[in-house]
Amino acid sequence: MCCLYVLTYAPVIYFTLTELSFQRDRITSFRKQGMKKEKPLIQHPTDPISNQTELPVPQPLFDERSMNLSEKEIMDLFEKMMEDMNLNEERKAPLRGKDLSTKREMVVQYISATAKSVSGGLRNSKHECTLSSQEYVHELRSGISEDKLLNCLESLRVSLTSNPVSWVNNFGHEGLGLLLDVLERLLDKKQQENIDKKNQHKLIQCLKAFMNNKYGLQRILGDERSLLLLARAIDPKQTNMMTEIVKILSAVCIIGEENILDKILAAMTIAAERNNKERFAPIVEGLENHEAQQLQGACMQLINALVTSPDDLDFRIHLRNEFLRCGLKKILPELKETEELDIQLKVFNENKEEDSIELSHRLDDIRVEMEYPFYLYHLLSNMVKDTGSEPYFLSIIQHLLLIRNDYYIRPQYYKVIEECVSQIVLHRSGMDPDFAYRERLDVDFSHLVDQCVDKAKVEESEQRATEFSKKFDEEFSSQAVSLIFPHEMKKDMEETDDRMTQFKKKAKELRILDAKTAQNLSIFLGSFRLPYEEIRDIVLQVDEERLSEALIQNLIKNLPEQKELSNLAELKNEYEELCESEQFGIVMSSVKMLRPRLNGILFKLTFEEQVNNIRPDIMNVTFACEEVKKSEGFSMILELVLLVGNYMNSGSRNAQTFGFNISFLCKLRDTKSTDQNTTLLHFLAKKCEEKYPEILKFPDELEHVECASKVSAQILKASLDTMERHIQRLENDIQNFPKTDDKQDKFVDKMSISFEQMYYFCLLC
Repeated sequence: MCCLYVLTYAPVIYFTLTELSFQRDRITSFRKQGMKKEKPLIQHPTDPISNQTELPVPQPLFDERSMNLSEKEIMDLFEKMMEDMNLNEERKAPLRGKDLSTKREMVVQYISATAKSVSGGLRNSKHECTLSSQEYVHELRSGISEDKLLNCLESLRVSLTSNPVSWVNNFGHEGLGLLLDVLERLLDKKQQENIDKKNQHKLIQCLKAFMNNKYGLQRILGDERSLLLLARAIDPKQTNMMTEIVKILSAVCIIGEENILDKILAAMTIAAERNNKERFAPIVEGLENHEAQQLQGACMQLINALVTSPDDLDFRIHLRNEFLRCGLKKILPELKETEELDIQLKVFNENKEEDSIELSHRLDDIRVEMEYPFYLYHLLSNMVKDTGSEPYFLSIIQHLLLIRNDYYIRPQYYKVIEECVSQIVLHRSGMDPDFAYRERLDVDFSHLVDQCVDKAKVEESEQRATEFSKKFDEEFSSQAVSLIFPHEMKKDMEETDDRMTQFKKKAKELRILDAKTAQNLSIFLGSFRLPYEEIRDIVLQVDEERLSEALIQNLIKNLPEQKELSNLAELKNEYEELCESEQFGIVMSSVKMLRPRLNGILFKLTFEEQVNNIRPDIMNVTFACEEVKKSEGFSMILELVLLVGNYMNSGSRNAQTFGFNISFLCKLRDTKSTDQNTTLLHFLAKKCEEKYPEILKFPDELEHVECASKVSAQILKASLDTMERHIQRLENDIQNFPKTDDKQDKFVDKMSISFEQMYYFCLLC
């Protein structure tokens, strides 16, 4: 039903005997030499890949016990080894095809490596002993300083990523609880420093690495605090950390146990109550950060995971509406198009449409706009009309009229009522509520009133909160209810039904437009509430004071095709006999080249925004190119690289080279000395420190290079090409625009001036 990207397992890859030795030499050759550095708390490689070297180098000789293992014992241990290394079936298949001798060697290595990891650490090619799982537990329990904690967590993350599942298992017995303790302590800090935020991020990375296997996932889900702390750690201001948390929750929601959705929602609810926010507000806020596209994709992925998980249609609609109510409805049209985000938006819209169709079937194939109260009210009214439910429906409406007319308090009433209704209607037990229950419900919602009153006037909060409960009880129990006469409400209902009957008659009299197009036009006209002729004049005159992006977008979206407009124009003499949608179509059909005109106006309205979006990238790339070109320090480094390269290539066909490809700079660390202890990169750095210290300041001359490196040439080119096509299309429309005697039609005059300004604007960029 849905297509979601989730966290994928990253299993440790097992190398054969020759491959393992080669990989060890290749990886360790990248290690920097000659750099003065404080001894870290934990001696551990920082590259996860390098931890593959922790498997012992294959030995040609095996002890007598390993040689006496039977074939069955070898196969059993071999399967256990692959399971412990967290390999999936795809990676297990080629290993199972190895001969028995190779499998015996692998099993012996596995036994040796497991024994060393449990007893106190493995040794890498530099003979640096890493910590065992229990030593990490001791470090976390000892209450080390925040700076040392950061080093410890980074080392632990690498160990959790690269070690076998058995190592993770040994650590998890006590280590998981300690990690959660540290995370909870950091989250409880009222004033968090920069080091605290870094430690929080490292803790999240450790938890992510810990749960990247079946055992770790079960332990995480088995701890009550884990989901709550993850929910509390969601912070839109820390985009990288929030991205990882949201991805974790998405994966857990999809692959977790049956009731995992309830646990995640409960955790998010508790976290939101602590911060006095809506529970989905941080997720929606993350979507608003247009600079963090990965975060946007991850947030949309979590929304899809939460909304599509329930089997119950009512609950899916409830969750989706809650997200829309938190601001998602406003944000969706503003989201920039990226590949990952497009997929998630497509999933969201497809599932929304499927739920709408399913709801339509439940309502006897009545399609209704779920976002518009007007249509929902009349649908509900017609459903209960002349049934036993009608008196209760009437009573509910009468009680809603008694809600106090206060700008701040009224929304809180509706919030409480909506929560009560959702809990009654969305019952998860599969059974109807107890209809025989007749006692008065004692619902305490004074805390909600307190919150809204504090927003209005802090000095009046206590007084309003005290008066609220009294006034509600008085109004509810007074005889004021009897002042709302049922026969008057009935009369209003009958008048409304008459209007609906007239509306249906008009809908049946559609001559040209289909029902869906007419309905969309009616909604559009009801939203903007402008006379038809005024909308036409705004478009004709290109009236910038009254033009808005929303108006033009809705016109483009909802207007009938040109063929239908032409057919409507022929019915001009029957104007009064047509429905409102077709009347509007007749008015707009008099505008020449209507759709190209609207597209041009929309481009004009959005042009400056498009330029502002790409201008920083263009400026960063331009400045970076100038800085690289003019940097004296960088130029001297290139001279040194060329000099050393020619010296090393003397006597070969590459001697006395005049230049080299700049991509070679990335390969300096691949050129190693004969003893494999240093690289060309470290040699050059050492010589610069000794003889050319002024060169070392060249990064200060390349201020914009880092920002420019993050610019995607493809995305930038696509944006510029799109703008160029729009400008070219607008120019063609202006040149081919038919002559008109209508003095109100100012499209050519205003858009021609605007076009020249746009072109000049582009040149400035």
